[in-house]
Amino acid sequence: MTAVRWLSAVAGVVLLAPLRAVSPSQLHVDAPSEAAVIEVDPDTRHQVIQGFGLNYTGPWFREDQIRMFDMLIDDLGVSMFRVVAYLVRSDWEEVNDNDDPQSANQDYFDARYSSPIFEASWKGMRWLNSRGIRPVLALMGPAPDWMLERESPPPKHKVCSPESRIGRIKPSMYDEFAETVVTMAAWARRNGHIEFDYFSPVNETDCYPNEGPRVDPDQMPALLHAIAKRMEKEGLGNVMLVVPEQAVIGNNYIGPILSDAVLMKDMGAFALHSYSEDSVGPHVGAVRKAGDAHTPIWLTEYGDLSDLDRTAANEWKSFCLRSNRRALIALNQGASALFYFNAFDDYEECMKRQTYYGLFMSAGHVYTPKKRYWAARQLFRFVKPGAQRVATSTKGSGLTVSAFHDSSAKAIIVVGVKEGGTKRVRISIPSLRDITSQWELYVTTRELNCHLMERVTLNRGIADFELPEEAVFTLVARDSLF
Repeated sequence: MTAVRWLSAVAGVVLLAPLRAVSPSQLHVDAPSEAAVIEVDPDTRHQVIQGFGLNYTGPWFREDQIRMFDMLIDDLGVSMFRVVAYLVRSDWEEVNDNDDPQSANQDYFDARYSSPIFEASWKGMRWLNSRGIRPVLALMGPAPDWMLERESPPPKHKVCSPESRIGRIKPSMYDEFAETVVTMAAWARRNGHIEFDYFSPVNETDCYPNEGPRVDPDQMPALLHAIAKRMEKEGLGNVMLVVPEQAVIGNNYIGPILSDAVLMKDMGAFALHSYSEDSVGPHVGAVRKAGDAHTPIWLTEYGDLSDLDRTAANEWKSFCLRSNRRALIALNQGASALFYFNAFDDYEECMKRQTYYGLFMSAGHVYTPKKRYWAARQLFRFVKPGAQRVATSTKGSGLTVSAFHDSSAKAIIVVGVKEGGTKRVRISIPSLRDITSQWELYVTTRELNCHLMERVTLNRGIADFELPEEAVFTLVARDSLF
């Protein structure tokens, strides 16, 4: 019999001293010199949040994971999933199905898409549909060898492995590649009965050969045209593209797409990956400068890559503090959705090893949330789809903060990562100076797991409180402010 083990938010932890709310008589307009200051302006609005999501490899879905997925949705607050339908490869058409890319050999593809590998993906995505979630259908990994150039010129853009000599997809094979990936998406809808609105047909084409096929920035529009045309033919004209899913965030894949007015009609979101402090800001600026006010920017992979260091120290520093700082930086630079990589530990075909990027430890059919789960919960749990980011500023070292206004929940939410600096913190919201309000303060530390530490009183738009030297924290005010 399989077992699922769950950790409560505070089980087995040592409680810190409670945070001390300062009484109104102690408040001063000027913050103490040793205090860090967070100022929030709820009236200055930025992007609307579409949701927070997770990645996972579809063929690894098993029914004994359902309680874990329930927890990810109901407790963590995940509203989006990016699901890779195959084993981190896009080469299941190992030999050409026929000599006509415009007319698929349906028997060939039916046999492929009804195989156990794909069936596990369809089952998991149908279950997500049953929970009201329409996943992003995604692909990763190399294309079939027979579609590639024998020799290609060196790339002019940055790539993960400059020494790689793998060829690009031949332009003459764009229709063949489109046939491969779109027949999969069409089968998912017609035969797999999957409801989805977004399709991500290529992944990290600047990190070939393992992560995706080589497609250079100037080639991307032509390949996407072939895919979009085939999607229309297969009855997927209402499904939007999520691209370019680039690994090197400084590369300019988005520019050539933006310049193609016809292709832009099929764009659902510009997708980027980052596991560093470099983030989405330049691309948000380029999209808006081009006059596009509606295509969102998503960070579809973020987290940390030091998964083989499984010490508690690295778990805290890299996967709790740094990963959540990167999430807040992306939000502050204009990202509308974030997808953490990965939902649970799994075997990665592209790396040829077991990986430990997951929010959940996976071992022997036992799924256990890691410390990073509770740190991510500080953001995912409280900031819901439809919330709008508002202006914030900070004074003091070691603070990264984002704030949100949620008109549906009648809430203001402030999420922060504290990495050193003074323990004393002041939050200032000048627009609320005529209102006394109660704020809930949740904290994740080395010892605590998204724990309600204090109810802080905001008086004359100001509240002072203390935080540990390092923490991921959330302040929430509901109802009374509206």
